[in-house]
Order: sequence, then structure tokens, then C-alpha cells
Amino acid sequence: MTNKRVKQVTFILILLIHFSYVGVLLYSYLENPYIIGGLLLILLMLVVTYIKKPVRPQHNSLDEIHSIFFVFIGAFSTYVLHTSTVLSAVLAASMVGLVVSFVPNIFKNNITLQSMPAAVYCGTFVGMTSAVVASGYLFIFLASCITGLLLVSASGVFHNMGGKLGTLAFGGVLLTFVITLIAGS
Repeated sequence: MTNKRVKQVTFILILLIHFSYVGVLLYSYLENPYIIGGLLLILLMLVVTYIKKPVRPQHNSLDEIHSIFFVFIGAFSTYVLHTSTVLSAVLAASMVGLVVSFVPNIFKNNITLQSMPAAVYCGTFVGMTSAVVASGYLFIFLASCITGLLLVSASGVFHNMGGKLGTLAFGGVLLTFVITLIAGS
């Protein structure tokens, strides 16, 4: 019963993240009817997707906690690469993703490392956060922890759907930004 509730709360949280993102875009481009039309089309497709894609509860265990650590590895390494070197955020994320993509082939018998690339790649989206938004390593740590928790709790939500990792990373960064904004007040 608790696992089903976690999935439902995660589903609602992802729904709110999607609609808040589209809402901000709509508000930002009120003067351009073409962009408004495109965003309304995207909003319609989101609604259809939410109606058609059911939430399938899956068993979560403490064995999946390693995913939070993998998200942190991806976020931290990407953030360090793009803030400390001349690499752009996209190139830094691509490099981290490329390197980690070989891990399952190297360690074929390790079940834990088979799920590493997806979690690390989710973390790279967190690490791509602008230094203007991410005030430092503590922000990246908190955002990656929140994103990792979202990733673990969303294991049955939008299974095999594109955009899930980026959406979860956006949600983790957004929640961290709101938390730091409230804490700073």
C-alpha cells in the first residue's frame, strides 16, 4: 500500500513539474501567438500522455539506494567539469555519460553497476545547472540527493518513456532552488 502511494505522489509531482514548466513558458511568451500555439499543443500532448500512461507500482528496496549515489556522481562530475574547465555544460555531461556507458560492459557480472549509466546520466542533467542557479557544491549535493530520491521513487512511473531523467533532474533542481530560497529568507 505504501509503495503504491509513493508512486502516486511521484506521479503527481512529475505532473506538477511538467505543467509548471509549460506554464512559465506560456507566461514568458504571451506576446507571440505561434509560441503560445506550440506550447498549447505540447500541453495537450502532455494531458493525453498522462491519461494513456498508467502508474505501475514496482517494488522499491534499499538495494536501489545506490542510484542516489550514482546520481550524485553524475551531477558532481559534470558540475566540476563545466565550472572548472573550458568545457560547456553539454559537453561535460556528454563526456561523463560516454565514460559511464562502458561500465556495464566492463563489469558484466555486477548487477549493481548494470543500472549505473541511467542514474549517472540523470545526475549529469543536475550537473548542467548554471552556476547562477547552483550557488555551489552544496546546492549540487542537495539537488542530486533529491533527484536520486525522485529517481528511486519513480521506477514504475513513465517506464520506457523519453524525457523522464531530464524531468526528474529539473524537479530536483527546482525543489532545491525553492528550498534554498525559503531557507535564505
